[in-house]
Amino acid sequence: MKTLLIRIRNISPAFYYCGLAHFALFALLLIISQFDQRQLMGINLWIKPMKFALSIAIYSLTWPLFLQYLPFERIRKRFINFSVFALTFEMFCIATQAARGQLSHYNVAGLYNSLVFSLMGVVIALQTLFALYIGFLFFKMKAVQIPAALLWSIRLGIIMAGIFAFEGGVMATRLAHTVGASDGGQGLPFFNWSRIAGDLRIAHFMGIHALQIVPLFAFFTGFKNARAVIIFAAVYFVLVSLLLYNAMQGRPLF
Repeated sequence: MKTLLIRIRNISPAFYYCGLAHFALFALLLIISQFDQRQLMGINLWIKPMKFALSIAIYSLTWPLFLQYLPFERIRKRFINFSVFALTFEMFCIATQAARGQLSHYNVAGLYNSLVFSLMGVVIALQTLFALYIGFLFFKMKAVQIPAALLWSIRLGIIMAGIFAFEGGVMATRLAHTVGASDGGQGLPFFNWSRIAGDLRIAHFMGIHALQIVPLFAFFTGFKNARAVIIFAAVYFVLVSLLLYNAMQGRPLF
């Protein structure tokens, strides 16, 4: 693990320190949550910032492992810089809104809350589009310097993560992530995914983390079979799509 972190730091110090900072923030928020017992939507209001801090940390430490293979240095640097800004901005909005006792997402009560919600959406949408463009650049590469299975896992992981990241737009237009009930109520511990109705966040989460899951499949299969990676990615896409369909029907998964 130490060797891997050193490698990530050497590839992209910006992503490396962004990832570590968000791991540290997760730990800090966990401590704060033990003393601040305020609740939003039936759970401690610091749980959502903790989830995002952890997700951003993993996201930040994943990208350098892909970008080391991308030969377009200028666009690579621009993507890193903008991504670190976008992720930090989103985390800042989520954490400060929690500190205010306010929802960060779907909150259009008043000018300030509406502005925060809108700016978050614009910034993260631009970052997602940029990530999809990076995925397109990987399609311009040939499997010469890296195994074909790894290359395809990076391509498909980025594309799927981008597609299901934009599912957030569906939730934003609805101003809710629950289908068939109001947001909040009985949910899975920590994740708080609804146990009484459909929850769009499940497919959103699983789809975004295709960025890690598909390349991990390639890694554990030894990067030997590109076809196996493509089939796995296709099956995974179908399963996550079914999660989305199930949620849209208002049916709980758990």
